[in-house]
Amino acid sequence: MKITAVIAEYNPFHNGHLKQLRCAKRETKADTVVVVMSGSFTQHGDICVCDRYTRAKWAIQAGADMVIELPTVYSLSHAQRFAEGALKTLSMLGEYTLSFGTESEELKELSLAAEFMQSESNDMSGLLKGYLGQGYSVAKSRTMALNSIRPDIANMLTSPNNILAIEYLKAASKYGGRVQVHSVERKPDDGKKYLSSTKIRELMKNGGDISPFVPPFVTLEDCISQEKYGTISTYAMKAMTAKQLGEIYNVSEGMENRISQADFTDMSGFLELTSRRYTRSTIKRIAACATLGLNKELAELAKNEKPYCTLLAIRPSKKKLLLPLLANADGYFFFKHSDCPQDHPIRPLIDLDEKANKIHKLCR
Repeated sequence: MKITAVIAEYNPFHNGHLKQLRCAKRETKADTVVVVMSGSFTQHGDICVCDRYTRAKWAIQAGADMVIELPTVYSLSHAQRFAEGALKTLSMLGEYTLSFGTESEELKELSLAAEFMQSESNDMSGLLKGYLGQGYSVAKSRTMALNSIRPDIANMLTSPNNILAIEYLKAASKYGGRVQVHSVERKPDDGKKYLSSTKIRELMKNGGDISPFVPPFVTLEDCISQEKYGTISTYAMKAMTAKQLGEIYNVSEGMENRISQADFTDMSGFLELTSRRYTRSTIKRIAACATLGLNKELAELAKNEKPYCTLLAIRPSKKKLLLPLLANADGYFFFKHSDCPQDHPIRPLIDLDEKANKIHKLCR
């Protein structure tokens, strides 16, 4: 069985995602397409527009054969940890081809960029430390350092898709021949048929018509309220002491004191804490982690434990092939979260996934 895997959020699912799934299956000659998908929160720290089961159903209707949930601890991580967590989860499949979208036509160029970034020369490390010392974020510091040494590589890091693609390639290299890679180039069409998920959400917010940009089976009837989420998240952060905030995942370098002392009363006020070091996405991830109680101890648990995954959706005709594969993998597989015993070593991570889902329900 030839498996192709896709890492996704589908927030919401759009025509570009449909194209990617179809191209991935056709060009890799896959028998089966597996999607690992963020559950209730995205890598940019946003709460998803629809619940995880609805979004998983869209993927099946689009041609995927199985959708498993990406653990929340990974979905709320920076690009490198997000990629590493997704690949760790997918390792339960054994051998597979990872397909992802890029803005670069040549996968070879991205692979060379990934190899260079993994090696990080002394010159690169020195420049990186210098920019970090000036208060820039890790991502921005790396791009600026690369621009001084390899501007050709730095130019590739101007798009989010290429940034993630390079992180996927770096993470995949650790699995040797078990992970092959494939890319689908994303070409702009001036908004005629394709819009990014971000622009579609903006269109939704302004009451626009999104139907030209999503497949017919994508309906957005039970979406979440950003205002409700903002209220819940603001309260969660305000109820914490600086010491408690310091234990939250993604918080570092005294940011807990800045949050504790800040006079914000809603999410828009909290987002004003954005700085050169703390990008808007990082700030939103901090808010989500504080809301869920995702702390550094849980992140360390995920790092040290075996991979695990929970089933979100599966094509009936593929059950006999795929379920035994996951059940016999070197990791933990659950049909649903309640299948995980209370005394299981990764139960705290399962509880985190469920808490994320409960918060999502409250915000509908």
